Amino acid sequence: MRTPLYSIHKELNAKISEFAGWEMPIFYSSIKEEVLAVRNACGVFDVSHMGRIFIRGPSAKDTLEYLTTNLISKLSPGKVQYSMLVNQRGTVIDDITVYMLDEENFMLCVNAINRQKVINWISKHHPVEDLSESTVQIALQGRDSPKLLSEFFPVEGIKYYHFKVFDNIIISRTGYTGEDGFEIYAGLKEGVELFKKFLEHAKPCGLGARDVLRIEAGFPLYGHEISEEITPFEASLDKFVCMEKEFIGRKALMETQVNRKLFGLELLEKGVPREGYKIYVEDRTIGVVSSGTYSPTLDRGIALCFVDPNYRKEGLEVYVDIRGKRLKARLRSYPFVRR
Repeated sequence: MRTPLYSIHKELNAKISEFAGWEMPIFYSSIKEEVLAVRNACGVFDVSHMGRIFIRGPSAKDTLEYLTTNLISKLSPGKVQYSMLVNQRGTVIDDITVYMLDEENFMLCVNAINRQKVINWISKHHPVEDLSESTVQIALQGRDSPKLLSEFFPVEGIKYYHFKVFDNIIISRTGYTGEDGFEIYAGLKEGVELFKKFLEHAKPCGLGARDVLRIEAGFPLYGHEISEEITPFEASLDKFVCMEKEFIGRKALMETQVNRKLFGLELLEKGVPREGYKIYVEDRTIGVVSSGTYSPTLDRGIALCFVDPNYRKEGLEVYVDIRGKRLKARLRSYPFVRR
């Protein structure tokens, strides 16, 4: 599949590769350049491969309260909430953002790889409207993004995890980079035009930079830090689970034993930790890398990892096995890059 912006990526000579069934730009110039552009100025991403699902009607709010882990009743029109859908076993179907348009209308932004699965899951409880293929989703990220976007829309007053609607274009102060930024949801024609205009002022960035940025920020990626084999508690997402309400998966989560928990790691030697690399204290295996990368911002290898809770200690010195060689590292909390 291709997003409506695919031809623009080709014109920009982007390196295209498959991701979750989509032909997506991985990078345009280099991953390092694009990461630093977002950290120091502004970058623009095509994230139209993500799913955009609408739930409408008098029972929409109550349905979402029952299906999601976070407290929907905390939402008010114009607010966004990070949450999860979990199954009866208490493991993660998907992590999502919920947009409350009004008391009876909600938009869910879901992961590309899980779009149909989420639609099928929610449809068992409530009708849904999938507008993913008739809309464009753009992420404008970096410290200069408010100034750039304010040339097109009056966004100065939008607070973090809030949104406004301008002529059917939804603009939220959200992102997946750890920087200040916005996500723009627009119709096909408007979305293509906006993306072209943003390119005049912001560096185009691909999924390679997006992955590095989200690891630096300590954000989970489905299939790595969360999945239907991982609970929110194992993924250290406890604060997004309201155990005081009734929801699918609550009973299982109440009974679950947490034998691994997500944490951060940074290498003390030159190298790059990758998914699946084992983590040791002396000769004892205490964890495994779930996502790893070289951080251009910090100029070192960093990783998100699942570790034995007994060893999940700030500053604990460990070793990472990288292709048969053990490199010194230390465990630490994330985000690795704070803004």
